[in-house]
Amino acid sequence: MSIVNTYNFFLTSATRTAGTANAFETSLFRPLILASPNNWFTVRVGSVEIPYVFKLISPENNVINFSITRNAITSTGSFTLTPANYNILNLLKEVKARLSTAVILATGWDPTPYLSLTYDRSTGFVSCTIIGIDSIATSITIQNNSIVFLKCLGFSTSFTFGYTTSINRTYANSTQNVNVSQNTALYIRSESLVQSSNIENLIERNEVSDILAKIQINALPQSYILWTNPTDLEMKINNRIIDVVSLSVSSSTSYDLDLGNLDWSIRLTVHEWSNMREDDLAINMNASQPQNEGVQKLLDERKRAVDKLEKLRSKLNNAV
Repeated sequence: MSIVNTYNFFLTSATRTAGTANAFETSLFRPLILASPNNWFTVRVGSVEIPYVFKLISPENNVINFSITRNAITSTGSFTLTPANYNILNLLKEVKARLSTAVILATGWDPTPYLSLTYDRSTGFVSCTIIGIDSIATSITIQNNSIVFLKCLGFSTSFTFGYTTSINRTYANSTQNVNVSQNTALYIRSESLVQSSNIENLIERNEVSDILAKIQINALPQSYILWTNPTDLEMKINNRIIDVVSLSVSSSTSYDLDLGNLDWSIRLTVHEWSNMREDDLAINMNASQPQNEGVQKLLDERKRAVDKLEKLRSKLNNAV
């Protein structure tokens, strides 16, 4: 195998021809076409620069459903968390405030002084309960409509906590370590550069991947993620022609990433590969591409000029 053509693209979402800042499309003024039908393209991400302004708790996962049963009457509702990157203590504080407001709207009862949401730093687990002040049995169930939120608190499914009397409480203790840093990597994706042999199991299970590169996050929020590809990893694609390059950034938890309308940039290298040697490729290309009349005339004139020079050389040799 050998590389017969190399193309480098230096792209930014700021000069996109379509799309948004985090998922954009660029039309090429000159399409890339395989020199031979037996050749193929590969794509390699060389480097990227991405603003770290996206948030783990986002509009995709910040609406939390719940139900509350008090005095044998069950009410349902939801509360909305402010999109942000939280540490666990700030997240519990936000949950308590938003949940209390939602319970008041659903039942008229204010649980604010009685909600107990605590984090044990030594175990990494969260414990939830309600401190009872009466004998009105009360319980709250946090539903599992947001898996990202549940993982933040160390739960994998819905959980219930409350009290039956002023001294009998029901605790909900997380079953695994809290995780408020679920976005450990970003993924550069492309719908226009089509793959068929690579698989991913990230957001959904066992699907054909459109990922071009995995970008480890080693920066702090409100800064830039600067990444240079440390390997020679290239993705083989099915395209015979590349006339549009569409690129997007996703996280470990979502296909859509909100970059706050800030632009990002990328360096791409496209290689065209062939199984033939360079001399075989040249012969094959000449044989497979019909020459027009103008080119053929030039070749004929060149041949006649060469023959004439050979005759003159022969006469000069004979004269000597």
